[in-house]
Amino acid sequence: MKKAIKNSELKKYSRRMCPFWRTALSAFMHQETGAGTAFYVLGTMALLVSAAFIVDTSTATGDATQIKRATDAAALAVAHQATLNGDEYDPEQIKELAYQYVKNNLGLNNALDNKLTREDVTVTEGRKNNTRKTYTVEASFNTQPSLLKLGARKQTVYSTAEVINRPTEIAMVLPVINGMSARDLAALKRLSKDFAKRMLDSADGKRDNLWISLVPFSQAVNVYDAQDANRIRRWARPGALNPIELSSLFRTGYASLADRRIPDRRANLLCMYRGLGEEENFFWDEPPVAQFRVYYRADLPQNGSPGAEPISWVGPNPFFGQATGVNDTRWMVADKGCPNAALLPLTNDLNKVDERVDQFSIRFNVNYAIAMSWAGAALSPNMRGSEGWGDAKLPLDFNVDGSGEGQKVVIMLADTYSDPEGTGGHGQFDTDSYNFNPGQFAGETGSDGSREFARRRFEDQCTSFRARNIKFYFVGVRPGDPDNYGQNLFDDIATPGLLICTEGDKRMSFIDGRGFGAAEDPLAARLERIAGQIETEGGYVRLIE
Repeated sequence: MKKAIKNSELKKYSRRMCPFWRTALSAFMHQETGAGTAFYVLGTMALLVSAAFIVDTSTATGDATQIKRATDAAALAVAHQATLNGDEYDPEQIKELAYQYVKNNLGLNNALDNKLTREDVTVTEGRKNNTRKTYTVEASFNTQPSLLKLGARKQTVYSTAEVINRPTEIAMVLPVINGMSARDLAALKRLSKDFAKRMLDSADGKRDNLWISLVPFSQAVNVYDAQDANRIRRWARPGALNPIELSSLFRTGYASLADRRIPDRRANLLCMYRGLGEEENFFWDEPPVAQFRVYYRADLPQNGSPGAEPISWVGPNPFFGQATGVNDTRWMVADKGCPNAALLPLTNDLNKVDERVDQFSIRFNVNYAIAMSWAGAALSPNMRGSEGWGDAKLPLDFNVDGSGEGQKVVIMLADTYSDPEGTGGHGQFDTDSYNFNPGQFAGETGSDGSREFARRRFEDQCTSFRARNIKFYFVGVRPGDPDNYGQNLFDDIATPGLLICTEGDKRMSFIDGRGFGAAEDPLAARLERIAGQIETEGGYVRLIE
């Protein structure tokens, strides 16, 4: 009963209080209506402005992000195309390529696509050092807020791709031959040194992934190395140090062709050969141990070279490759067809290159094919290690399919001028008896058979170079129209095969001039273009910003 009375009293109290609160609240609302509305409007406007700012900012940021993706794609494309074009780089074509790449990578953003013009896209080529080129694609665009209706704001987005050169091995094949003048030799030395400096010297110090080998040549290539006294015995095939045609000489007390009393040994000349026969292709890519025969020159004393006195004995003529025959006084001289400057294996030490170039001197007749075979050996991984050139790392492996890291390059300079009959001086190569196995083509010097044999040598050798992805540059000097092929013996015998090496005219060129001295400036320009092409073709591309 007491509880019911309390509940009844509570309800009466509640009915008395409700009208009071309603009246008080209504009075308050009527009192603050103006101020509340203003507050509400201002808050709403702030929210709208903030939303518009967020939307416009998001749009501008989205535009910049989209263009950044587009310039990234354009920079990579430009760098790749410049790598392919090499010295045929065309700034206008490259700019057009960049513009098209930017436009095509804007996605569905039609507003940007419609506003972007060719003038808004620029391409800048730069160089960090001799080993690294950069290509920067820059795109400028206006951002116009669509909600806040503020002024347009110009923005610039750019991307930079860097071309980094892969490991590169270069064999420079350089003639030191009869018919060159002192002026020619001096020019050849300068050209060789300048090219090596161009490739090996850079703004950030010595390049550590490019190496140069020098292959000076006359009738043969000297592979003497003072640090490898046993090379002649290690590389000589069984019996090569005691060839049968010199049996009568060895009966006089000379032990072998390795005897230090032999004129070539005294003059530090070591010219060796292998694979001179048909389809043997010099075996330039095979390991050297126990594979070579040794050149020597059996000739009259007056035909020797400085560095050692001739020796004599009585016996048959060694030319016929036999131990018997008509006995007569025979002479062996220091071989002037063997360059006194030896092959320099791959190195990135510019001082070693300069020292070897300083040793160049004019020698005798010329054999291009044998020089090419030694250039191949200078780049062959089978000559790596103590049994070959002595370097545990070099030469690197072949990059046969082009997808590997490195590239191998041969650059051959030649003065191909000869007299109209193609005999003597620069015209003699491959067809004289000195460059065949003893007794081979005896009496056939200059015959159709020996000439056809020489042609096949170039074709076979260049085919083997191409099979191993060796890039071959040939730069010849001769008087007359450089494009007028068929001028002399060189064009008849060597050019058809060399065009296989150089992929047609792609890497073969001639310069009008009678000798290196007369053509030094255009030769220097040609070598500069080759240097740039080697760097570009041997590069890979990456984005750096």
